[in-house]
Amino acid sequence: MQAILALVLMTCPAAAQQSAKFSPKELQAAAADPLAYTIDPASVKFEKLEYPFQPRGGQADEPAPPPVDPGTGIDPDQIINIYKQIWQIILDNQPVVDVKTSYAAAVPKGVDHWTQLAGWKPPAGTVYSFEANNMYGKPAIRVRYQVMRTAGGNYNGKGKYLTNVTVEPLMVVVGWGYKFSMDAQVPPESIANVGSTEDPIAGMVCNLHWSIHTAVKHVEGKSLYYLQGDGLFQEIGGPFKRPYQEEAKRATEKLLGPLSWN
Repeated sequence: MQAILALVLMTCPAAAQQSAKFSPKELQAAAADPLAYTIDPASVKFEKLEYPFQPRGGQADEPAPPPVDPGTGIDPDQIINIYKQIWQIILDNQPVVDVKTSYAAAVPKGVDHWTQLAGWKPPAGTVYSFEANNMYGKPAIRVRYQVMRTAGGNYNGKGKYLTNVTVEPLMVVVGWGYKFSMDAQVPPESIANVGSTEDPIAGMVCNLHWSIHTAVKHVEGKSLYYLQGDGLFQEIGGPFKRPYQEEAKRATEKLLGPLSWN
């Protein structure tokens, strides 16, 4: 479990050269002053911000399929993700995610669209900041994003499910000579019923992976978020300032078991 919760940092100059293209001026500047283009691992931090949530993207807007008649193979106890498992959020300093089409859901097997469920709560979101400095202590990366989700959906009055789980970039400020990327991943193994057969509750882990490239170094890491259909939400892995909640940790251990996220 320690491997799941730990921040993964890697430095690999060769990978930086292969994964990101830099101009001759950037290469020259990095060679002249490598510390200015090297991230200080101790400076990397995530912080939850007490900002009011603004559902900027709204609900997903693809057309809903026709209503499903009872008895067509829907199993409220078997919970799956019917949408994306991985999607890009920021690529080379530019936001690319479309929150109306790039999201995950945890719904009963046999459901084709989240609108086939009822009782959804209003969308919720939590805003975070991501910061990293160079070896001189000067800002290199400043990002704000919000983790969005909609919980509480039920099928014929049974269960609590999730939809529209995504990450929206709100601000991306990256220093010259740096390239920052971020993507979200929801492995199929992280979707499960953490309730009971009689009262299903969807559980999901969203893995937020980020990478910073320069001509000198490549640094990357991940943060994990745990979500439940009854509205529970908590960060469970990464360099967060606040301590982990035991409830979320226990739920994640039950959900993931021996899974390796490395």
